[in-house]
Amino acid sequence: MELKNDYNLTVGLRIREIREALHLTREQFSEICDISDSFLADIERGKKSITIKTLNKICTGANISADYIVFGNKSDFASDAIIEILRALPHDKLVSALVILNEYARAVKD
Repeated sequence: MELKNDYNLTVGLRIREIREALHLTREQFSEICDISDSFLADIERGKKSITIKTLNKICTGANISADYIVFGNKSDFASDAIIEILRALPHDKLVSALVILNEYARAVKD
């Protein structure tokens, strides 16, 4: 029982980290993910487990893969999020996004 609660807390903290990285309130994120904000609060606090269906809703809403939430592979989190955001753009907007991303990368390197 203790191991399950530890894993729930770990997953919940990762989901909270994703939500905060997106600069969304719990209410905004729960609406995007199509889950109640009280359920999201319980998940983030490790009080509730999530099903595959809920995991899918969270990943779809945040435009990320489940890899970070499930396995904690943080090195892929940011790049996965960027890739998923770019994939969701219509082709005519993709070029503009790439230009902006390239300019940002160049600016922070200097």
